[in-house]
Parts: sequence; C-alpha cells; structure tokens
Amino acid sequence: MNNQNPFVYEFLTIYSQSDRSTGGTRGYDQKTYVETKLDTYLAPIIGDPKTKLVVLTGNAGDGKTAFIQRLESIARSNGAEFKWETDNGCLFIANGVTYETLYDGSQDFEGTNNDAVLAAFFQQFEGDKPPTGNFTKIIAINEGKLRDFLLRKSQYKWIGKQTHHYLEYESFHPHQSLVFVNLNLRSVVDIKADTESLFDLLLGRFLDLNSDLGFWEHCLPENCAFADRCYIRYNVDSFRDPLCGSEIRQRLKHLFLAVHFRKIRHITMRDLRSILSFILFNKATCEQLQVHIHSESPFIEKFYYNAAFNGAERDRIAQLLGEMDVATVSNPKLDSFIHFHAPDSTEIQELLIKGNLDNQADLVHLQYLFHNRPEGTTDVDVRRHKNAELYHAAMRRKLFFEGDEEKMRAAGLPTWKEMLPYRQFSRFLSVIEQGSDPDNSLRDEITLAISKSERIYNEIVGTENLCLRSVGAKQNQTKAFYGFPASQFQVVVKDIGSQNTYLEHLPNCIYYRRTSEQGEADQSVELEIPLDLFEILFRIKDGYVPTASEIRTFFLNLEMFKRRVTSRRSDRVFLTDDDTNLFEIKSDSELRIVMTKLGG
Repeated sequence: MNNQNPFVYEFLTIYSQSDRSTGGTRGYDQKTYVETKLDTYLAPIIGDPKTKLVVLTGNAGDGKTAFIQRLESIARSNGAEFKWETDNGCLFIANGVTYETLYDGSQDFEGTNNDAVLAAFFQQFEGDKPPTGNFTKIIAINEGKLRDFLLRKSQYKWIGKQTHHYLEYESFHPHQSLVFVNLNLRSVVDIKADTESLFDLLLGRFLDLNSDLGFWEHCLPENCAFADRCYIRYNVDSFRDPLCGSEIRQRLKHLFLAVHFRKIRHITMRDLRSILSFILFNKATCEQLQVHIHSESPFIEKFYYNAAFNGAERDRIAQLLGEMDVATVSNPKLDSFIHFHAPDSTEIQELLIKGNLDNQADLVHLQYLFHNRPEGTTDVDVRRHKNAELYHAAMRRKLFFEGDEEKMRAAGLPTWKEMLPYRQFSRFLSVIEQGSDPDNSLRDEITLAISKSERIYNEIVGTENLCLRSVGAKQNQTKAFYGFPASQFQVVVKDIGSQNTYLEHLPNCIYYRRTSEQGEADQSVELEIPLDLFEILFRIKDGYVPTASEIRTFFLNLEMFKRRVTSRRSDRVFLTDDDTNLFEIKSDSELRIVMTKLGG
C-alpha cells in the first residue's frame, strides 16, 4: 500500500493559511477550475474581432487572472502564436487578431511603474475616436486605478468618456468594441433549483463526484491502511455519500448563503476555494495525519462539521462561519439530550441520516470525549471539563449536518435550520427570491420596527408612519417624533442590469427606500438591510430591546438613514409624555395647526 494521496498535497496549497504553501491560491488550475458565465458568454465575445477591449474589475481573488490564463491556455491548444510572455500577461496572435493580456493593471512590474505599464497597454486607445485595427486587449485592474488613470489624462478622451459613463450611470451601455465586467458583483451561491451555483460546481469538483479525475482512488481501503481512521476520507465520503451527501452539501451551502446575506465580506473564488479546502482537508499532509493516528492523539476538530465552524483560523470566511457556530445557539432540550447520550447510543444513531458508506472514523474520538467528562459536580479536572465542552459542541455540529430533519422534529428537538442563530432567514430568503414587496407588507413591518427602535409603542401609528425621535426632545420627558407616512417608502431588491449576462448574481440585501411624491425612488435616502440588521429589526418589532453591543454593530447604517430622512421636511409630529397618550400635530387643508389625540 502506498498510503499517500498526491492530490491532497495540492489541495492543501489552496488554503489561505496553509502550513505548507499557498501556491494554489492564485492563477489558473486546470484540475479544479470550474466554468462560469465568463467562459460561456464573455469568451465568445472576446473572440469577436469587433471587440477591442475587455476590462475585468473586482477584488483580489475574484478569478480575473484565472479566467484570462484559461483563455490563453485554450488559445495555445488551438495553435495560437505566442510572441512574448511574462508573469503579468502575454501577447499572442490567433485567427489574424493580436491579443494582449495584462493580469494586474494596478501594480508596478519588473521595475516599470504602474502608469508606464498602463500607458503602453492603452496606447491604441488614445484620441477622441474608437480604436481600429485587428487587436483585442484584456486587462484585470482595480476600479479605482482604472478611474484615476483614464479619467485624469487628456489623451484618453474617447475611452475616458466611455469609462466615466460606465462607472457613473447604471443604465449606460458602452460602445460595441468595449466590455466592462465588475466581478465584485459575482455571487458564489444561488437559490435557483434548476441551476448549480459556483459553490456547487467547485465543491463537486473537489469531491470528484463523478470520479472522472481520480482524486480519491488513493484513499480507498485497498490503497491506504489508514483509510478507516482518516478524517480526510471521512470528510470526503460524507459529502460524496449517495444517500446523505447531497443533504450535507445543501446544509453547508446554507451556511454560505448566510455569509453572503450578512454582506460583511464579498466571497471571492479564492475565498471559496480556500475555505472548502480547509473544511475537507484541514492542514495536515498524509504523513502528518498518520503520525497523529499512530500516536492516538484526538483530532475531533479536524472532522468537517467542526472545521466548518473553526473561527480560530485566520481565514476570512472561516472567521465569519465561526460567528454562526450552531454549538453556541441555546436550546435547553437539545443540550440535555446530548449531555445524557453517548455518541454510539441508539438514541443518537437513530437521529442521523442513514448513509450508504459505513465510515465512522469520528466515532472513536466522540466516545473518548464522552467517557472522559467530569464525573460529578466536584470534579474540577480542567481537561475533563474541556472534553465535555468539545463533545457537546461536536455533537451539536454533527446533528446540524447529519441530523434527520423529520426524526429531530418528531423527537421534539430543533431541526438543522432552527439551530442557526437566525429566526428570520427563511423570510429574508423569500424576499430575495421574490425580488419585490408587492403588497407592501414587509415595508409596513420594517416601518414599525424602525419606529419601535425610536421608542414609539403605538403599533398603528408606528406602522402607518416612520416615526423618528427629535434629537432636541431626547433630554425632555415629553417625547417628540417626526412622522413620515409609510406610503412614502418602498422595499426593493436591486439587480445588476446588463452585468447579469456575464456574472452569476444573487442579491445580498434588501433596501428600504424613500420615494418622491411622484413615486420615483430617492436613492440618497435608502437603508441597506443585510441579514443581521433584518434579524434585529424583526426582533425589535416583536418587543426585543437591543444591547449596546448590537447597537454599535448593526445600527450605524440605520442611524445614518434616520439622519437623511429627518433632513427632509415632515408634515406631522407626534407627542407623548407617558407612552400611552399620543397626540398628532399637523396642518389641515386651511394651513391651521391641529392637535389630535390618538390614544394609546
């Protein structure tokens, strides 16, 4: 037996915090590359002779270089003539057209400053007319650098105007010779049932679901003596299992949807590749893993259901997933159930989805933790207390991924969705999916939630009006609120227009926006509501009082929105000094000031 899988070494280099190498985090990797809309719809346009310039903007890691290098690889295999190649691009001729690529237009290169690199690249775009000639240029560049370079130099009059209009006007369509694509708008997850997201495609590639790439043949028992004790094989088998694998994959995807909807960080392709590598393979080589097995060292944290919530890692997405750890969400009945049942007990085993692959490499580690917990209230052994914590956390996470939803519900235990720290996730998801608020019911609920956050408790008034407390009245016993009719607001989900042609996109937040008297959107007065703020607002609507920490974390955008709203004129004011008796002051049709008692 070889007891080695050479592909594991390559996968380890994909993780951003790899102990071995991070060489796999950049550039084009033929074995794990997945085709995207760029390959399906943009690549043919690049091959059209009338296309002169393709500009790819976005964050580092969005896959710009990988896409360009794949185009070069295909051109090479089709017999293109390469004139020169560097670490930052190349020039080749294919079908009579000269193609020039630049992987990073935002940095110096080999002693040449960045402006000089860009001046050489954009030379054929100088002047006030569209370029001519048999050439196509493809550049990956930071949007800020693109703006600074082309808009501030007089020689780029035509291309500068095109770039300016693209950056400033959402409905602008560039000249037919130009293509701008902002990969910052690309989403790695989706909710459509009839399509596979980039998450699905990449995870499927890593798992080699169709066994086309032979990634996991080395891990079969006949090829590795450690197969039945290896956490890498357990992780891969769990996700590949023909009976339960699809459900486990779907639940992991649900976590990534939550990260997407939180809108704290944009998930790049590099981020996705990195965290999937860590969840499946962790950081140890086959030799290191075998040393751990020989030494009988516990490594429960390396099984996928624990690795998925390892917020101690410095990886960007690992930290966000750690903030949603299902082990920290309170549910007394589940906590009690886990405490009194061993991992191999019938009660626990009956709750798990039955898989086709009999791999229980994690069971021995769970049993060790369960049987080495404190023996009573007087047992103060630190290590045993730690074992109890690890067992409890591991079982909650395992049940999140592998618990049978119907059996969990029948036992009176929370289902996997109920184990997440979000109660409004399904509601948020349905709004994103629907893309609108046709009956304004969501608008009214958000209006009431914001009004309640200002400490107005009359639900009718708070629903029909956005009530914002007067700053000057906050020091007085009598509360004064500016009132803005709810009919002046709307809830919308934004799209990305023509960029949708080239990018997989899923909106990651909703917008509560003020409208003019003519019903036109006032985008200068809108509140961006990602998942966390959505959750807090609905809790406030139901009577929850947010903590100071939550206010600092989630309410900055809300406070800025309130200031923008109150900068507009309000035609009514509400007063109360006891939160029960409420008075409305507004002008009538004859411009007289009228006070009306509204009650409690």
